[in-house]
Amino acid sequence: MIRVICQTIKTSIIKLSLRMSSLSNQSNRLNSFGTNEEDPIYEATVHSIKNLSPTIKQFYLAINDPLKTFYFQSGMFLDFYLSPSITSIITGFSICNSPLNYSKTHLIELAIRETDYAPTKYMFNDCQVNEKVFVKPGGKFFYQPPTTTTTNNSILLICAGIGANPIVSILRHLLDIHQSNNSPRNFHRIEFFYTAATREDLVFHHSIDLSCQQMIKDDVLRTNYFVTREINDDIKINNRRINATDLQQSIQWLEKPVTAYLCGPSSFIDDTENILKKLDVKKILYEKWW
Repeated sequence: MIRVICQTIKTSIIKLSLRMSSLSNQSNRLNSFGTNEEDPIYEATVHSIKNLSPTIKQFYLAINDPLKTFYFQSGMFLDFYLSPSITSIITGFSICNSPLNYSKTHLIELAIRETDYAPTKYMFNDCQVNEKVFVKPGGKFFYQPPTTTTTNNSILLICAGIGANPIVSILRHLLDIHQSNNSPRNFHRIEFFYTAATREDLVFHHSIDLSCQQMIKDDVLRTNYFVTREINDDIKINNRRINATDLQQSIQWLEKPVTAYLCGPSSFIDDTENILKKLDVKKILYEKWW
């Protein structure tokens, strides 16, 4: 798996990070990439493991952080340093929860899909509760608040498959801002698009709509769900792909200038980015997964 993090402003593309996580050349991923070498590596304990679907597991990690230096921003990942007896490959898994949630629970949430890639295969099939792992937070794909108090853009969040992880982290962070009495809301509206092959792969569907009920009622947030490889009977889930009309209607509802955050397979990102450019979205940040 190759992970690419990019930002588009106007018509320019700035490559921020390229992270190796699998494919036949996975053995090249022997060093941290996207994390700062001078930052500490933390010991973490696997607190709990839960099946979210037949191919996706949820992990909660308790970080050993007595000095309270562990820090991440919504959308970032954890680099994993597994025992050399398991693999010498360093891999990254995106964080699902928000920084505020971590500060309250002291747990990091991950969702990991089963693959044949050595680190992921180990985590999915062999990792056990109470096991120790070593991790480092990092990445340059994360929520970027407005630079001035007068800027109040809208946010467009689009994800496909397991690419939902960092996007869900950003959405949960925006929910924290909306609920806060101490922080002014720094966005106008949010639209969330989430697509997967099957309904059971939409593993965040119900938790998002439950936690974000008030935002939806306040007409601050709209959520949209799609499945592409089955016909389901849930009237709230579309049995098709996200298309240009969906995004055009979203841009109209969002009203303000839009900042878009995308995560998913390469072809999905490319297609979505091309549509957004045609809709005159000036700021597009994305994370690609192969």
